[in-house]
Amino acid sequence: MDTLTERLDTWVEAGLVSPEQAERIASFEGGQSKHTGFSPATRGTLGLDGRTDARSPTTSTAAPPRGSRADRDRTSLAEAIGYVGAALALGAIALLLGELWSQLLVGGRLALVGVLTVAVFGAGLALRGAERGAMRRLTSVLFAATVAGGGWFAGVVANDVADLGWAEIGVSVGGSMLVVSAALYLWRSGALLQLATLASALVTAGFALSVSDLQPDPAWYGVAFATIGVTWFVLSSGGWLSPRGLGEVTGALAALLGVQVAAFDGATVPVLAIGVLGAGGLVWLSVHHDRLHYLIVGAIALFVLAPQLVFELFGDAIGAPAMLLLVGLLLVLLAVGLGRARREVVRDHTEPQGGAS
Repeated sequence: MDTLTERLDTWVEAGLVSPEQAERIASFEGGQSKHTGFSPATRGTLGLDGRTDARSPTTSTAAPPRGSRADRDRTSLAEAIGYVGAALALGAIALLLGELWSQLLVGGRLALVGVLTVAVFGAGLALRGAERGAMRRLTSVLFAATVAGGGWFAGVVANDVADLGWAEIGVSVGGSMLVVSAALYLWRSGALLQLATLASALVTAGFALSVSDLQPDPAWYGVAFATIGVTWFVLSSGGWLSPRGLGEVTGALAALLGVQVAAFDGATVPVLAIGVLGAGGLVWLSVHHDRLHYLIVGAIALFVLAPQLVFELFGDAIGAPAMLLLVGLLLVLLAVGLGRARREVVRDHTEPQGGAS
């Protein structure tokens, strides 16, 4: 311990470790944090002799902690200024669209959209290393605006330069947004970029089916949307997409949208039955794996699809009684799932307290 004490004295004087760290090291090595034989200088620095050394890091000149109120106020002010600036920029863009857009040449339109897109992307790059939550949110907003700007630029090119049809313009806009949002999301994941990527994929798939001269049946649109939604849900459940919960919810909702769109076709009963089975599977997963968002999405899907299936199967004759019975069963199932989820939340909060006592 004499050798350790000498080394700790040297490390504290050299500023390699703080006095508190030296005390913890000595306590761990010797088992007696206050009887380790520190030199008088080190004991004074540690506060073991009732004095506080001027070199102590607890002096009043230390920087305020990262989570201090002053730091939060500065961050909130910066975020507010950023959002106000974005609102003013959107207002200016609206004025340009309303008054000057029709007077601009194609080159002027492309230059305007390109400059705006590069500007918001550059602002996002400047803030990409920020560690504060407010700055991260502002960065996500700027990158989402970059995605919108990329789609806008592609739309101007497709409409004013290439003179394409509405379906081709939709594919160009959706495809450009999908490429930009996917690239940004892979580089810097976030909720807004995840939503932008999924929305762009749905838009691209929908317009891609409309490009053909033969108008496809609604079932094909539904299959495309449902496939994207299920794929998104599986990727999120496997941990490949972040935030995971958001990806699971949006993927399930996209699948529900696909089922609803496909139900407009002639094969309504099989499509609705598949949707009801999928919603029931989500409810089952929520009960057995304690995922409340599964229960919420599954319940919404059941309330939307199950009544349609009942009326398709039984018609108006017994539709109302069957509907009441179905709604009652769904409410009971929802109550069971909510009760299970609530018990799990209460147990998670009480277990650490019991372990501490």
